[in-house]
Amino acid sequence: MLELKNVSGGYGKRTVISDLSAIFPKGELTSVIGPNGCGKSTLLMLCAGLISCTSGAVLVGGKDILAIPRNDAAKQISYLEQMKNPGSISVRTLVSHGRFPYLGYPRRYTDLDRAKVEEAMSMAGVADISDRMMNELSGGQQQRVRIAMVLAQDTDVILLDEPLTYLDVRYKLEVMELIAKLRSLGKTVVAVMHDLELAFAYSDKIAVMENGRLTAFDSPENIALGDTLKSAFGVNAEYCEYAGRYFFKRAE
Repeated sequence: MLELKNVSGGYGKRTVISDLSAIFPKGELTSVIGPNGCGKSTLLMLCAGLISCTSGAVLVGGKDILAIPRNDAAKQISYLEQMKNPGSISVRTLVSHGRFPYLGYPRRYTDLDRAKVEEAMSMAGVADISDRMMNELSGGQQQRVRIAMVLAQDTDVILLDEPLTYLDVRYKLEVMELIAKLRSLGKTVVAVMHDLELAFAYSDKIAVMENGRLTAFDSPENIALGDTLKSAFGVNAEYCEYAGRYFFKRAE
């Protein structure tokens, strides 16, 4: 479980997140949504301990993330940043990077490490391309490989920053299906999302942010009934029984 207690923080003297409290339960996918610049990515970086809170605390397993040695923290919480050019590296090598917190120096992979890498690639559906180079793959394949790297890290908490960026509809669905599977492993999954329809279709909880604050944290159904979407995005949610999902239109 991941818990935020009255967390504030940002960059230097600039505060981005203000007095934010939330509990992200084990075995659930929470999508963090909100307008551009509201602090969604900063929130994930605070959760990962990549930037320090100016007040409050981020707790993982009941312990302050900043009080845990960095290598030990990386065994409990993983953070996947926004997708960027992967360069010339093989799929297997990149996925193996997920085992770094468990390795000493020089890095020597054990049988357990290699088994975790194979298991992660299999679950992410990239085992058959393990010897290919990342820069030869489609965007959807690259993102599944990156999620395999997170799986190989084998943490209880997984943070994903805009995992659907640059993907077309087919690959968005593939990646969302994979992210949804993480819940069956008992993982706490928190993902920054821009695609509202997919966020509402797959998430257990929706966290709505505006101006560095959490304005709503509830089930997709309850968020759809409230006014927070209108305030944050200027849209209303409508549920389509036939499609079995929410659609969004401009609020009047």
